[in-house]
Amino acid sequence: MNKILKRSFVLFFVIFAFTAGILLYYFSLATKGDDWATYPANKHIYSNGVLTKAGQITDRKGTVLAETKNGKRVYNKSSDIRKATVHAVGDLNGFVATGMHSAYLKELCGYDPINGVYNVSGEGNNIELTIDSDISVAAYKALGSRAGTVGIYNYQTGEIICMASTPTFDPASDTEPNGKGVYVNRLLSGVYAPGSIFKLVTALSALENLSNPTDMQFSCKQGVTIAGEWLSCLGNHGKIGLDGALVHSCNAFFAQTALELGRSKLTATAEKVGFNKTLKMDGIKCAESKYEVSKSNDIDFGWSGIGQHNDLVNPFQYLTFMGGIANNGKSITPYLVKKITSSGGATVKKASKSTTRLMSEENAEALTQMMRNNVKKNYGDWRFSGLEVCGKTGTAEVGDKSTPHSWFVGFCNNSNTPYAFVVIVENAGAGNGAATQIAATVLKKLK
Repeated sequence: MNKILKRSFVLFFVIFAFTAGILLYYFSLATKGDDWATYPANKHIYSNGVLTKAGQITDRKGTVLAETKNGKRVYNKSSDIRKATVHAVGDLNGFVATGMHSAYLKELCGYDPINGVYNVSGEGNNIELTIDSDISVAAYKALGSRAGTVGIYNYQTGEIICMASTPTFDPASDTEPNGKGVYVNRLLSGVYAPGSIFKLVTALSALENLSNPTDMQFSCKQGVTIAGEWLSCLGNHGKIGLDGALVHSCNAFFAQTALELGRSKLTATAEKVGFNKTLKMDGIKCAESKYEVSKSNDIDFGWSGIGQHNDLVNPFQYLTFMGGIANNGKSITPYLVKKITSSGGATVKKASKSTTRLMSEENAEALTQMMRNNVKKNYGDWRFSGLEVCGKTGTAEVGDKSTPHSWFVGFCNNSNTPYAFVVIVENAGAGNGAATQIAATVLKKLK
């Protein structure tokens, strides 16, 4: 009897272990099957560790950016298009983490948990992107040899029209590209000191939290003394209010406004528009914008209110912020993947809108008017003829001996050109210079 009982226990244990193994296998298949299927050693889609077989990638106009031909992965014939779109399309080794060849590899290869990879013939799913390759080339050329990024999206639909980043490389010919940071998509993965573009956050916080903020005035005598220390300003503005302070980018006004608001209120506004959060574009994680002043003294907190101290901005986050102002306070999350279809033409996935309320309609309108005044009175409306651009420049100090970064952010307040934009050029000097000129050059292509 004891022998039968022992054998029964052994049998039950074997059955249990076998069942557990089967369940673990199917669980692993469900959670990691796509990684197994697209592993670089998989000869169905790779050759010597280089991607060869996957679906077609096109821009919004149907221009082919990458496809498989005769068992080989090929790019568009234009080197300018290849260089301008590589951070959206990706390279064949997977070094550009934000590109479709990396972030959307399982979709491109046609993977599903039931059939696995079924593109042995080279057919996978096709991806249609929202970007315009011609606009991306215009941005790439406008940036030239300087490091930086240009991001433009339709704030009414969420479609990213331009996502150009430099330095870049040619994925068809540069097997070992030279240059620091060539694989980095600066729109999604970059973080920079914001400089005066942060004054829009401080202005919004004033509109949200202070009584009669548009009537409030502070004194500027080419700066202001805060807690016994000097905070400088480029102008001697005297008594100045919110609208004039934004036009003249008065450091003294916005530093004093920050102190009037206090750390918790300014931080709350910053976080509402995307700071201290991990934003995503089509599931791809973006770098975080940072605003942390809980332990700062008064002079450092004053500097933070004008975009210095330890403030950091991710360009994608600021693009969503600009879209929120332009779209009456509601930000539609920018997206790049418009549609995924099978090789037979069936829709596998289609983009959907995601909307977040960033501010009230009233405060969005107030910021719109102030930013429109900036362009009319300070930046030169002639540069953006017919676009009704609303904007804010930034000159971000990045060290005593380094040339500042140049920022220009904003949007077109025009139903015919509903585009929000962000431009940053590293070490290019004043915002009302390189970044503004690049924005003007590229936006004109959208008319």
